[in-house]
Amino acid sequence: MKKILFYILSSIQMKTDIENLSKIQDLLLKYKMEIELSSMTPLTKKIYTDHAHNFVRWVSNDFAPGSRLKKA
Repeated sequence: MKKILFYILSSIQMKTDIENLSKIQDLLLKYKMEIELSSMTPLTKKIYTDHAHNFVRWVSNDFAPGSRLKKA
């Protein structure tokens, strides 16, 4: 059942127009700046920024949850 659900969810792609994607990317930069200026530990900062970056990649259809980065 989990494999079927994963297949269904991974085949769904969220799409947005370029204007909204641009706004989301601008907000991501602001979010990252706030994180950098915070008192969080370096590892916590990395986790916060990585997850936010992956969300924006998902919106851009460049990321699937549960996938791994391809080695160059």
